[in-house]
Amino acid sequence: MAAPAGSIILALLSAAGGSPLPDGQAVRETARDVLARPEYQLDASSDFSDIIARIWAVILRIRDFIHDWFDWLWEMSPILAITLVVALIISLALLLWHIIWTTVVVIRRDRRAIDALADLSGRKVDPAELAREADAASAGGNHILGVRLLYRACLVRLEQAEERAFRPGATNHEHLKRYRSTAVYDWLDRLVTTIDSKWYGPEPCLPSDFVECRDAYERICLLARGRTHAHPA
Repeated sequence: MAAPAGSIILALLSAAGGSPLPDGQAVRETARDVLARPEYQLDASSDFSDIIARIWAVILRIRDFIHDWFDWLWEMSPILAITLVVALIISLALLLWHIIWTTVVVIRRDRRAIDALADLSGRKVDPAELAREADAASAGGNHILGVRLLYRACLVRLEQAEERAFRPGATNHEHLKRYRSTAVYDWLDRLVTTIDSKWYGPEPCLPSDFVECRDAYERICLLARGRTHAHPA
């Protein structure tokens, strides 16, 4: 905020102390001193010390509140106070353990899914074998891995029907676009949509999702046996 002109004038008059107006040098020095004050520093760098102090003050208030509450509870019943404190500590420990355990399980599950699909990328696979692995993954609770294996099995079936391999690195939607004018499209779209929302997206993959994708895989297999030909994208 710019310094009001009146403030600077008052400061200059105060500096003059009622005596005749000072010379130009004195006026410049007084004005420089006034404008050097913190309230007139427009480009001063942000200082987070006040924010940190306020946060620390809030923490101290919470600490004092807990201390006062415990003292009040202790005066009412020492046994009750100790019981509640122990219960809170146990609850906090269980919460932390649950968070850590859930994180580890998710990481391990994702790692197994990545390893399973990476292992398939380096070798020629049988779509029926992929379907069996998908069933096993879903039976073990990893339904999204099962869906991804079914999707891979569908691509292998279609490659066999066309008697040529698909372009390496093609995305799921590029494969889907390839079959947009065929009877395969709707069934393949079910698998791609499930992977988009349940693997890349935040939604959980449910057993019913796997069952629907399993049905889509069977339909695609029937169409592939009829040598469905795709139109190039």
